[in-house]
Amino acid sequence: MTQKKTKISKAAAIFLIVMTVLSFSNFIRIEIDGSLLKLAGLVVIIGVVAFFVTRGTNDSKDEGLDIKTVLSKMKSKKVIILALIPIVIDVMQIVIEKAFFPEILEHTVARIPFEIGPAKVIPIILQLLLLPLGEEIALRAFYQKQMNKLTGFAPALIIASFIFAIGHFSYGNPTIVAVDLAGVFINSIFYGLVFKETDNAWCSWVSHSLADIVAVIVMMIIL
Repeated sequence: MTQKKTKISKAAAIFLIVMTVLSFSNFIRIEIDGSLLKLAGLVVIIGVVAFFVTRGTNDSKDEGLDIKTVLSKMKSKKVIILALIPIVIDVMQIVIEKAFFPEILEHTVARIPFEIGPAKVIPIILQLLLLPLGEEIALRAFYQKQMNKLTGFAPALIIASFIFAIGHFSYGNPTIVAVDLAGVFINSIFYGLVFKETDNAWCSWVSHSLADIVAVIVMMIIL
């Protein structure tokens, strides 16, 4: 059954527009003292702010971010399967790329915003717990949820995942970049499905963080 489209607040609409526009700034090469300026990182910050600013318009202020229901909602077999799929995809992708397409793996490692190494395991894990939480609040609890009210679920899932993917854009060979972003997009689809089933960004965060942590560990082992 098609979900009925509903209105959103003016503030939510403005935040959606700003986040969408800013996400495309990754495609504009801006350099300051030889360093690339990535404005798309602001998308997550703005999305987190937007969630807390606009949550008063939801049925509950905790709607989309209720930590008390995480365990009960994660017990669902469907949710567990959806949450684990990105982990399987990441491991398979890394192994295949290492064996047959090392240039793609090199590109992926190069765009990761921190150095991968056994000596930095604890700081890396802390980052892989914190950063995905911000992304899930911004892209799922706010962006996907608000867009869902305007377009229905399927378009909202695709648009939010596209915004999520281009937020990971890094310059390089167009084919390699496209393959890299396709993997990010697919994973985002599953994070979005977890969010749909649970209406809880903590649940999609569990999937997202686990996938990132496992991927980095696998990279450390095989690189």
